[in-house]
Amino acid sequence: MRKSRIIVILSILTLFAVFVFAQTTSATVSIIHTANVYGNVLPFNYFTNTYEPKGLVQIYSYVNQLRQANSDLLLVDTGNLFYGSPFGDYFVEKNILENPVVSLFNQIGYDVFVPGTFELGLERKQFENTLKSLKPYVLAANLTNKFDFVKNYYVKVFSKGVKVATIGVVPPYGNLVSSDYISKIRTTIQTLKTEVAPDIIILATSGGINYDPVTGKQIALQSRLNIGDVLIKEFGKDVDIFLFGNQAIVYANVNKENKVFSLPGSEGASVNRIDITLSQKAGKWKISKVSIQNVNVGKIKPVENVLSWAQQFEPQVEKWLNEPVLNSTETIGFNKYMAILEDSLITELVNKSIIEYTKSHIGIWNVFSPNFEGFVEGDITRKDLYAIVGKTTTVKTLRLTGKQVKDIIKNGLTLLSFKDGKVIFEKSLVSSPWIYDIFENINYEVVLNKKDVRKLEFMGKPVDDNDVFVVSVPTIRTYGQNAIIDGTVLSELEVPVQNILFAQIKKILDGNVLNIKEDNNRVSLVQLAYTVKPGDTLAQIAYRLGVATSDEELPLAIVELMTLNPIIKNPNLIRPGWEIVYYKKYLDLIPPLKELFEAK
Repeated sequence: MRKSRIIVILSILTLFAVFVFAQTTSATVSIIHTANVYGNVLPFNYFTNTYEPKGLVQIYSYVNQLRQANSDLLLVDTGNLFYGSPFGDYFVEKNILENPVVSLFNQIGYDVFVPGTFELGLERKQFENTLKSLKPYVLAANLTNKFDFVKNYYVKVFSKGVKVATIGVVPPYGNLVSSDYISKIRTTIQTLKTEVAPDIIILATSGGINYDPVTGKQIALQSRLNIGDVLIKEFGKDVDIFLFGNQAIVYANVNKENKVFSLPGSEGASVNRIDITLSQKAGKWKISKVSIQNVNVGKIKPVENVLSWAQQFEPQVEKWLNEPVLNSTETIGFNKYMAILEDSLITELVNKSIIEYTKSHIGIWNVFSPNFEGFVEGDITRKDLYAIVGKTTTVKTLRLTGKQVKDIIKNGLTLLSFKDGKVIFEKSLVSSPWIYDIFENINYEVVLNKKDVRKLEFMGKPVDDNDVFVVSVPTIRTYGQNAIIDGTVLSELEVPVQNILFAQIKKILDGNVLNIKEDNNRVSLVQLAYTVKPGDTLAQIAYRLGVATSDEELPLAIVELMTLNPIIKNPNLIRPGWEIVYYKKYLDLIPPLKELFEAK
């Protein structure tokens, strides 16, 4: 009996020892990565004036939920925090010291903040005052000799002694950035290894990436702000986790060597959660398992008292948004499908403002606010102008050839098809109309059912393939889905488009009154065919097909039909049975709006 008790006790002690051993030889840490919050605090989209569960309130609620189960968290944000949305813009423009974006960011308990290009674009005093008000460590190895509160790295020691070191670096933008960031990071890593011996090294940058770190596929236009590729190449052996910023896309992946690469999206709609499991051998921690997932924080129920606290700032933001800035002499409607098919004053106003601001030859803009319905006659408010912008993005100017411009237009036509007299929109275009590029300052005609460009002119002259243009392009179109990755970047203006619109639109209108019409620089055509019947003359056909509507137009119409149909050598000699090709404006074919198009 006694022997049995001893065996039982020994068994229990053995199990306890195994349990304790297991507890002391493995550890898990979690990193939460955010970027491009753009001043979003409340679960609301001010561009569309609709409820949208995103922003710092949602992030707070998610982190609060995590902390109830796990205290071993490291929170890192890689920039573009303070503005870019109407809510954030208001508090930055007014330079209000009690900034709720800063207050809530501090309440969430972030450990690290790496300044983004939006922060780097602030005036020095505002940059310093704003970032000094942050509780987390501000990291930027290539800014440390400019500001004493900016540090090279931060080390967090977790509950089981796991040491995680985070190094920060910003891309070369603005007048504040200094030093060779590669050599600075290399020195910092060496210092960390010698003096700290971290178990995990994180390299956090507010720069983006040009290539998928795992597949190597190009995902963005080459940009000097996308320093991520260089960082991976230079420090891939030393760094365990790479955190990027400045691109509003979601990327969460791990390569064969268990290196983690993270881009968490934008607007505080989601975060990337990275979980690292470590095992202890010979007194040293080694990474044994890694995982990364993008978490939609919109699914998290907001913490009520935090939501209520944030809502107290709504009235002053709404008052500011509802201030009149222009006046319209008429009601101007807008429809996302119509805007893709034909010229629109709404997209034109934004496009021309950007062209003026960037001093470009031509410009690209897109339907970034698909739910916008237009202006009502009378006052146009700041909220209305935000609505026509629709999405937070900055602008690049590119050097593009005539051929590259034509190829971009043709690429958009692959998203449209023509069947049974209707235009069919691809699913990707229905959900994301901003992937269709709309040009301004060039005149062009597209043929929907041939997916071709019929006419392309600049300043009244046909565009040659070798012509070179300076083209303004929304930065968000230079990465991600169906991205523009041709051309050479000439300049990168990390200024939100809404700021450009507010600064330029009165110049475009030559005053405060919106009383202009669209310039009809682009037209969607359909190529049709007519079979010549006995007794037909070319003049009769021109009238019948609507190619000519008056005697004055007839000579040009006949020339056009002969040009399109080389079989016609003599305008007075056409044969029954000949098939004559001609073009019609698509919107002239089926007038009722509801029958114009459909989506797959």
